[in-house]
Amino acid sequence: MQKTLSQSLFQTLFIGVVIASLLIIGAVWRSANTLVVKNIEHDIQLAEKVFDKVVSDRQTVIKSVSKVLSRSFDFRRAVGTGSIPSIEAAFTSYADRLNTDIIALVSLDHQVVASHTELFKEGQNVQSSLALVAKGKDSGFFVVDDKLVQLNLIRVEIPTLRYYMLIGVEFDSVLLQELKELVDAEIIISQLDSNRILKTTLEEREAKRVLASQQDPSWVDVTFKNQLTYVTRQVNIGSEESLPVTITLAVDTTSSFEAFTSVQLTIFAFSILAVLIALGLSLLLARSVSQPVSTLVKAVNKVASGKYGATLKNPSKLKEITELANAVDSMQASIKSREKHIRYQAEHDVLTGLFNRNYVEGYFESELRSGHPVQVVAITVIGFRTINDLYGYSNGDNTLKVLAERLLRWPGTSARLAGGEILYITHDALNDDQLETLKHILEQPVESNLIAIPVKVAMAVIDCPKDASSSEELFRKMNIVTDEAIHSDSWCVRYRADLEDKYTRRLSITTELKRALISEQNELSMVYQPKIDLQTMKVCSMEALIRWNNSVLGFVPPDEFITIAEQAGLIEQVTSWVMKRTISDLVYFREKGYGFTVAMNLSTQDIQNKVLLTKLVSLLTEEGLSPEALELEITESDLVADASLAIENLNELTARGFHFAIDDFGTGYSSLAYLKNLPVKTIKIDKSFILSLASDENDQQIVRTVLSLASVFNLKVVAEGVEDAASLDILKEWGCDIVQGYYISRPLSCADLESWLQNTPFGE
Repeated sequence: MQKTLSQSLFQTLFIGVVIASLLIIGAVWRSANTLVVKNIEHDIQLAEKVFDKVVSDRQTVIKSVSKVLSRSFDFRRAVGTGSIPSIEAAFTSYADRLNTDIIALVSLDHQVVASHTELFKEGQNVQSSLALVAKGKDSGFFVVDDKLVQLNLIRVEIPTLRYYMLIGVEFDSVLLQELKELVDAEIIISQLDSNRILKTTLEEREAKRVLASQQDPSWVDVTFKNQLTYVTRQVNIGSEESLPVTITLAVDTTSSFEAFTSVQLTIFAFSILAVLIALGLSLLLARSVSQPVSTLVKAVNKVASGKYGATLKNPSKLKEITELANAVDSMQASIKSREKHIRYQAEHDVLTGLFNRNYVEGYFESELRSGHPVQVVAITVIGFRTINDLYGYSNGDNTLKVLAERLLRWPGTSARLAGGEILYITHDALNDDQLETLKHILEQPVESNLIAIPVKVAMAVIDCPKDASSSEELFRKMNIVTDEAIHSDSWCVRYRADLEDKYTRRLSITTELKRALISEQNELSMVYQPKIDLQTMKVCSMEALIRWNNSVLGFVPPDEFITIAEQAGLIEQVTSWVMKRTISDLVYFREKGYGFTVAMNLSTQDIQNKVLLTKLVSLLTEEGLSPEALELEITESDLVADASLAIENLNELTARGFHFAIDDFGTGYSSLAYLKNLPVKTIKIDKSFILSLASDENDQQIVRTVLSLASVFNLKVVAEGVEDAASLDILKEWGCDIVQGYYISRPLSCADLESWLQNTPFGE
C-alpha cells in the first residue's frame, strides 16, 4: 500500500519530537555556555569602555594644561623673543604638571625649535605635526622610534600663528600597567602589518601567541587544552578613524569557564547520545525516500542529455513520487516535440523553408569529409531591394517563397543565406545548358497579389573541393564570384583564380578611394584638355578630367575607379570633389582674364541626384559664375538606357541654364532618332572613329554621316582624339565645330595649362 508524502512527513515529525526532547538536555548546556560567553563579552566591553575613558580623560587634562601653557605670558614672550632657555624652562615646569616628557616647539615648516623629549631633536623635521595640520586635526596617535605616543597640536599665536607646540603621552610600560589595573585586562600594542610587539603587559612570547590566535577560546580550549584562554578585542581609542598601531585587550577566561566544566562534560555526553539517535532515525527515513528520488534524478539527467525513456521501472510506494514520475514522462514528450521544432528553426529559413547558412556550413563540411565532391551554385536575385521598394516587402517575401519552391523541385540541397542570396548544392554537377535552364525557370515572372514581378538572377558556380576545401573558403570565394557575376555582362560566372586578384583590387580601390575623399591629400587632381574652335582656331573650352595617383595602388585609370565608385555608391562624393575643384580652377582662370568654358562629365546617377545638382548651382552662384560657364557631358549609353527619365531630368537642368553634350557618341546604340527630344546642343564623336580618320575609309564614312545628321538637328559636333594635322584638316573641311586631342594638347594640370595658354598659337 502506498503512503502519501504527508504520512511520511508525519512520521518524520514524530521522530523529530522524540529527538527534540532528548536535545532539550543539550539546550541546557547551550544556555549555560551562552551565559558564560555573554559574561565574558560583557567584561570585554566594559574593559574597552574603561580603557577608552581613561585615555580620553588623560587627553582632556593634557589639552587643558596645554592651553594654559600656550596662553602663559612668560611662555608667549619667550617664544616671541626666541629665547630657547626660557622655552625649555617652561617645558620642564609643565612637564611635571602634565606627567609627561614629550613637549616640543615646532616651526610652521614643522622643524623642531625646542624640545623636552628624546623623541624630537632640535632641527628635526616632524612628520606627525605635518600630518595633523594636513588633516585639520589637533591630536592623533603616532609611532615614533617604535613607541606609541598620543600627540596634541597646540597653535601658538603671537598674535598670529607663529609656531606649533606638540605635547604628548607615551604609552610606556608604566602607563600600560596603570591601564591594566583599571580595565582588568592585558594590553598589547603591536604594529599594524607585521604584528611586531611594541609594548605589552604580558610576556612577549605569550603576547605573540595571543595575537597569533585566529579565534576566541572555547570551553574546549580552556577546559581540556588549558591553552588559548584569552578573549581578545582590538580597541579604537576615541574618535580616531585609524590608529598607526593595533591596541589589543586580552581578558583571561579561565576562571569563567572553570565553574561550568563539569556541567559542560555532562551536556556533551547527552549531545553525543542525541546525535547518534538522530543519525539512526534519519538513515531509516532517508532510505524510504532517497531511492525513488535518485531514480527520478537519473531519469531527468538522461532527458537532459537527449535520451528519452520510462522514468521508473518499478512503481514507488510513495504516491507523490509516482505522480512526479508521470509528470517527468509527460515532460519528456513535450521536450522531445519542442526540441524537434527548435532544431527545425535552427536549421531552416523561416520565410522560405529552405535550409539556412548555419545548416549548410555543417552539411558542406560533412560532405567534404566524406569525400563527396559537390557543386555549389550561388544564386543572387539582382535588385532584390528594388523589388521590396517598388512592390512592397510582402510581395518581396512572396517572390522569395516562389523561387524557393522552384528550386526545391531540383535534386540537391538549397539554402537561403540572406536577402536575395540563395545557395544550391548538388552532387551531380550542372553543365552550362542545365544552368541556363535553371536560370530560365527562376527568372519566370512571379505572380503576387495580381502583380507580375520580373525576376533577374546572377549565378556563381564553385566546384568543390577543387575550388574550395572548407566552408570559410567557400563563402569567401562565393562572394568574389558573385560580385563578378553581378558587375559583369555574364549572368553565370565560374570560379577562376584571377577573379580573386580582380576582386581584391576592386576592394582596394574602394577602400583607398574612400580614404582619399575624406582625407586632406594630394592624390586626387584635375587636368584639363583644351578644345579648339575650328572656325577661329582658338581655345573655346576645356574638358575637365580627374586623375588619381594613389600611394598604395599607383596610378589608377579614371575609367576603372569611376566605374567602381558608381558600384560602391561613392560617385556622388567623387562628383562633389570634381565640382568644387573644377569651379575653383575656373574662377582662377576667369580672374586671369580667360573666357573659355569647362566641360565636366556626369554619370547617370549624378543626373538623377537633384541634391547634387542643386549643390552645383549653389557653388556656381557663390563664385559668381553662371551655369553657361559649364558644359555637362553625359555618355550616350546612359541616355539610351532610360531615355524618358533622361529627358525629364535634362529639361529641368536646361531650364536652369545648363548646356549638355553627349559624350562618346557612336559607341552606344548609334541612333540619332531620340536626339530630337533631348535638350542637348553638342555631341562628341568618340575618339575611336577619329584616331585613324586620315587613313580609314570606314571611319571617314561614319564621321561624315554623323556630321551631316548633326547639321540636320542643329547640333554642334566635337571630335575628340585628333592626333595629326591631316585629321584636323579633314574635320575642318567637313564642317566639324570643335576638336580636341594630343595634336592640340594632352590633358594639363592647372599650372601647365596656364603656361600653355601663354605660349600656344591657339590661345585666346
